[in-house]
Amino acid sequence: MSGEVVDDAAAVAPAVSQADLAQRVAREQLRLIQGQVGRLPLASALIDVFICWVVARVGLLGPALLWLSVLLAVQVWRWMEVRRAIARPTADPQVALRSLSTVLMLLGVLRGSLALVLFSRPVQVEHYFFTMVYVGMMAGAVGSVAGLAWPFFVWGALACGTLAAAWMAQGTADAIWQGVLILVLLVMLTGHVRDQRKGLEQFIKLAYDNERLAESLRAARDQAESASLSKTRFFAAASHDLRQPLHALSINATTLEILARRDANPMIRELSQSINRALNQSNSLLDSLLDISNLDADAVKPQLRATDLGALLASVREEFAALAARKGLALTLEVPTTATTTAALAWTDPDLLRRILNNLVGNALKFSHAGGVTLGAARVPESDGVAAWRVFVSDTGPGIAAAEQERVFEEFYQIGNPSRDRSKGLGLGLSIVKRTAALLGAPLQLTSRSGAGTCVELRLMPAETPQGAPADAPEEATDDALDTGMLAGLRVLVVDDEAEILSSLQGLLAQLGCEVRCAPDGNAAVAWLAQGFAPQVLLIDHRLRDESGTDVIARVAAVLGPVPAVIVTGDTEPATIQLAHAAGHRVIHKPVQGAQLIRALREAVERGGPAGA
Repeated sequence: MSGEVVDDAAAVAPAVSQADLAQRVAREQLRLIQGQVGRLPLASALIDVFICWVVARVGLLGPALLWLSVLLAVQVWRWMEVRRAIARPTADPQVALRSLSTVLMLLGVLRGSLALVLFSRPVQVEHYFFTMVYVGMMAGAVGSVAGLAWPFFVWGALACGTLAAAWMAQGTADAIWQGVLILVLLVMLTGHVRDQRKGLEQFIKLAYDNERLAESLRAARDQAESASLSKTRFFAAASHDLRQPLHALSINATTLEILARRDANPMIRELSQSINRALNQSNSLLDSLLDISNLDADAVKPQLRATDLGALLASVREEFAALAARKGLALTLEVPTTATTTAALAWTDPDLLRRILNNLVGNALKFSHAGGVTLGAARVPESDGVAAWRVFVSDTGPGIAAAEQERVFEEFYQIGNPSRDRSKGLGLGLSIVKRTAALLGAPLQLTSRSGAGTCVELRLMPAETPQGAPADAPEEATDDALDTGMLAGLRVLVVDDEAEILSSLQGLLAQLGCEVRCAPDGNAAVAWLAQGFAPQVLLIDHRLRDESGTDVIARVAAVLGPVPAVIVTGDTEPATIQLAHAAGHRVIHKPVQGAQLIRALREAVERGGPAGA
């Protein structure tokens, strides 16, 4: 398995150079030696004291004490050399290792010399004690040299090799075998140390390759995130630039509709309706981009509350009933019917849930050509003591192949639309559904089979309301008929740096009976105030040439005090959306339809002062 990782990493980045590998191995050896030397000074000192005592027992107390003092001094020197090498991470670790190897060889000379001193006396039990300790010391040293095979062998040859030679010099068979076994053990242990070095090199190579692989993955992640941000910025810029002329066109279309209603000429009315249909289609496409940008910007915050699913689903069905009838499809509603008022209460955000259902029902009607669409809610049997609501949209459409079912939730992915027919949308609807469902914490599931229709469902937690307290029901849809008298006499100050838009808004608001003043910037707006015009509401573009809409609102408030304001923006860039929503005023997005503009102005005036967006 590790070999596969190394190979993958090597494919991403070049292998570590021999010089770099040697430096890394040397640095790791120093770290390991420091750990061993730091953990064993007391044990090592006790062993050396014991060896000194053994030598003293055969009548060599003076040489033993001299040897012990010199040995302890060299051990302290070695410990200090390791500490200094570790404390200088910028220094060449191989130089430090060579210095430590020299100290190790000096220790071998000291230990070998003591063996010669001991064997200058006849062999006694102390000689066996001494040999036992030396052999154990040689075996224990394997872990403290961190793969330094050659220095270990030289140390062993000087210390234990001298001991082996001293035994064999005794001439007896037992003594000769004793010496041979010590030498064989030295060779075997040297092999283990060499294997340590190889294992350490492999470990360093693997760690290096993993670092390079992680760096490559980070770079790929950053590149993907950058591409995603670039895509979002592109959508924001393109959407803004497209919304500007569409906004003016939409305002003019509303004015044309008002005039058409006053004129009995059927051609004008048909022209007005045709223009509005085209604009509604364009607005729908741009609104999909806006929904994506809002979700990317984290500007959508769910407002969870007890929601009457029956009323909400009935409202969605009513909204799409005419479309279903035109296509000859049945649009069926399935909700529990019971005498209790809490039969279909879910804990959710009704506005976000409506957006999800609108996308799902619209999608189902778009791709179904016979049969119908079912919109419903059903209680899911209790699991782990928690019951939930299953809200679903099913259709009798062509279905989705298993291989396509994950991809349909990707942005811009559409099945069966290679020509990018705009009447079929942008392929953003299901992406918006998936993101919004995640925002609500509602698990989403798609079930489909080619030729057998599709069902998309989400799970919602149930909600209970205090006795007698009504659940949240959807607002009654206001008809889009333009009441030309509902804003009669309203004083409106319009600020926009686009001359075409100013002209369009002035014409529409005049037809609605408003008293209008238009300004291309904050200075012109303040000039109207100086002439005595006191607006009841401000209609201000968010992005002006030299200032923002909120800046102009602040300048007007400095003269008149707080004035209700409606901010109009064509921006979909996430940061811009967040700032606009944080301004505390009513925010609507270009292109603005006439009925939407009327409602926004009326609501801002009714609320008074800054209104929540």
